[in-house]
This record gives sequence, structure tokens and C-alpha cells, in this order.
Amino acid sequence: MAPKYTFSSHESFSHDDIDSFGYDWERNANRDIAPRYPLKVYLPRTTEDIVEVMREAKRLGQELRIRSKGHSSNDLVLTERGAVLCTQKMDRILDFNEEERSITVQAGAITAEMDQYLIARGYGLPVIGDHHDITAGGFASVGGFNPASLRHGIFIDNVLRLEAVTWEGEVVRCSKAENREQFYRFLAGTGQYGMITELTCRVIQVRKTRDLVRNNQTNYRSLDEYLAATTRFIADPGDAVMQRLVWFDFGRFLKMGQLSAYTPTPRTFAHALRDWAAYKYLHTLGYWAGRLPKLVDLLVKNVAILHVMFPPKYSTIKHAESLTDRVLESSVGDPTRMLAVIVPVDQYEPMFRGMYQLVRDYRKRYKCFSFLTLYVKALKSEYLEGLSPGKRFCEVLMYLGVKPKGMTNAVMEQLVSDLDDLCIAHGAFRYMHTKTVKDPERRRKIDPNAAYNPEPAPASALKEVRS
Repeated sequence: MAPKYTFSSHESFSHDDIDSFGYDWERNANRDIAPRYPLKVYLPRTTEDIVEVMREAKRLGQELRIRSKGHSSNDLVLTERGAVLCTQKMDRILDFNEEERSITVQAGAITAEMDQYLIARGYGLPVIGDHHDITAGGFASVGGFNPASLRHGIFIDNVLRLEAVTWEGEVVRCSKAENREQFYRFLAGTGQYGMITELTCRVIQVRKTRDLVRNNQTNYRSLDEYLAATTRFIADPGDAVMQRLVWFDFGRFLKMGQLSAYTPTPRTFAHALRDWAAYKYLHTLGYWAGRLPKLVDLLVKNVAILHVMFPPKYSTIKHAESLTDRVLESSVGDPTRMLAVIVPVDQYEPMFRGMYQLVRDYRKRYKCFSFLTLYVKALKSEYLEGLSPGKRFCEVLMYLGVKPKGMTNAVMEQLVSDLDDLCIAHGAFRYMHTKTVKDPERRRKIDPNAAYNPEPAPASALKEVRS
């Protein structure tokens, strides 16, 4: 029997073949980028194997990077002619504790597969990656946001305990209650202090493939009205359990704001039928995306974008949280770039305006962007609130269509520098798996992990990857 098809937002390449070791997520923004292949690849299966690898790398003075699926674009997983530790074989589910409502996994376990395991038992992950390939260790190493973060926090808020191995080869076990300093050193640490090897995560009782949510959508043509509405929503999302807040800018043709607040709704036959029919159609689009002749592929993608702008009225929780990954094909049409910022709520509007104006200016000056989209997520996060007591945060993620001729390396570096300066000016942080400046002192000002760890990581520490 053929294996069940797994949806992907990038049919044109696999994270699991040998060729992928030369690339990270940057390939989506620059399809002509040259690969940077390692000379040595480790495939550990246990924590003991990780200890051995770390000690060997230290003994040999060897440059080592940690890689799960290569979803980062901040030079975290690549090493030209160096060594890579791949977590692909550390993917076991170790325990499901229904009494504690927790699941324990190795770092390479894929969050979508964890969720399927839990769904069969009447449970689910509160926060899951927005791509099928994201691993638990990778997600925990960067933070982890999704549409349910307005209720359930970010992924690391739901990590109860973890095990890690330092760059010295020492095993550390920690939690919020025990060895707390180490716990917050590894969470969102992008591997600066070592590698997360095992995690115990909170689960919730939910029927993700049956429970329905209703899309209460309002559209805005005025940026001022959109910002006013989203500011109110971020401050008080009411009874929404999921969210989709997006500003679309397709140049002179169309500018539109979308505010979708997903609320629980009874599962009636009519609602379930509408969900089934809508997503059967959308997933058919997603299945064929990337498999068709170029012009047909582009047409299919444009149709899919339209449905992301106007999502179905009724969805199961699972359908709503995986909407874009199962519909949009990132390897079709213009290359795309993501840049994400974590913003104090009281700075949301000026930060949003500053980010939007920045990329509009670059589009006009360098002709380096086609479309501009800014996704916003309200966040209810214990971890983020610990960065600045009394403050709440939201995420603003820019998803940008790239015009390769205008987007030179120099333009990209200057854009990132300008964005990071904007963050520093507004007390915001960067989501560190997306491209940032390289200067260590400036990076620490925008790295949320640095707020928990005043002492910089040792200079010899190398980075872990986002799944």
C-alpha cells in the first residue's frame, strides 16, 4: 500500500534528502542560492549519542551545527565543510501521561505527528507548528507561535520539562520548578547553550478533527480602521479561540485588512457539510499545487491566495490551524521572505506602521518586493510577559513576495538592519529564526532569550536550528 500523502507547502523540495543539508529556509527567498554542504553528518538516536557527539566535536575543535528540518533562515543550521548533527532519527514518542495530560518526546519528533497520535486518544497539542515538518525541539528552540496563541500561549509556555546536552557534553534536566535558570536558558535559545534532547509538553482534551469553529470575519479597506480594530482585538479577543489577522498589499491593485476571530460553534450537519466541502476543495488545490505546468500552477496559487483572504465560514480546529500549509505552495510564483517581530502591545500600532512603511519604501526604491502581507497574532504568553513584567505582546510577521533582481544581498542586509533598529527603538524583539543582524551586541538587544540570560553564551557555542 502506498504511504498516505503528507501535505507540504513546498512540493519542489524535501527536508529529508541528502541535498537538503546544503540549504535552509533561505532557499524560499533566493531560489538560486548556492548550497553550503557539510563534510560530516551525525545521526544520533539517543541522548547518550548526543553526549558522545558533543564531546567529540569539542575534542576535535570541530564546527558543529544542529539541524532538524532546516526551517530557519538566520544562518543557524548551515556550515560549509563543517559538521551537522541531524535530529531526524531522534523522533520517538516516549510517553503519554493522561493523568498529567502530557506527552514526552525526543527533540526530532514532528509536532504534526505528535498531534495525530494525540487526536486518536481525544487530545491535542495546544500550539502546533504552521508547517507539517516542524519538530518539537526546533519549535522549543525558537518559541513557537500559532493562531491559538491568544489562548494557549506560545509553544514554550506549554513545555513542562526538558532534557538537554550542553556544548561541553553534560546532560541537564530542568523545569519551571527545578533548575529554572537552565530551563529558560534552553527555551527559545536557538541552541546557544546546547541542544534540547527530550521534552515533556502539556496537552489538552480536544477533538480537533470534529470540533468546529466559526470564522467571524471583518474586512477593512482603510489601514487606520484595520489598526484600530486589531488593536482592540489584541487587547480583548473576547471568546475567540483562534485568529487570523492579516494586512494584504498587492500594490495599486488591492490593499485589504482581514480580521478573522474563530469562535466555538455547535457541530450541526449543515456546518459539518460546509467544512467538509470547503476543505475538500481547498486540499485538492493544495495537492495539485507545485505539480502542474508553470502557468496553471500560478493560476492555482492565485486562487488559493483568494481563499486564504476569505477562509471558509466553518472549520474543524485542525483545518483552521493548518489552512495555509495545506493550500499554499511557496515554491510557485515569486520567492518569499519572512521577517518576524515580537511587539509590546502598547507599541503595536507605531511598530506596525513603521514596519509597513519600511517595506513599502524598499519596494518603491529598489523594486525588490511584489506583494506585502503583515500577519498579526495576539499572544497570551507567560514566557513573553516575563521579558517585561506587566506588558503583553503580539507578533507581527511580514510575508513578502521577493523580486530577485532588486533584492541583492546588500539590500537585504540593510533592510534587516533597519528593521532591527526599529525593534530596538520600540522595545520589541525579533523571532530569531528569521533573518537578523549578525553583530552579537545588537542581536542581544533583540533576542528574547537574552532577557532571561544576562550573560552571553560562550563564544564557542554554535547555533541550534528551528525545525
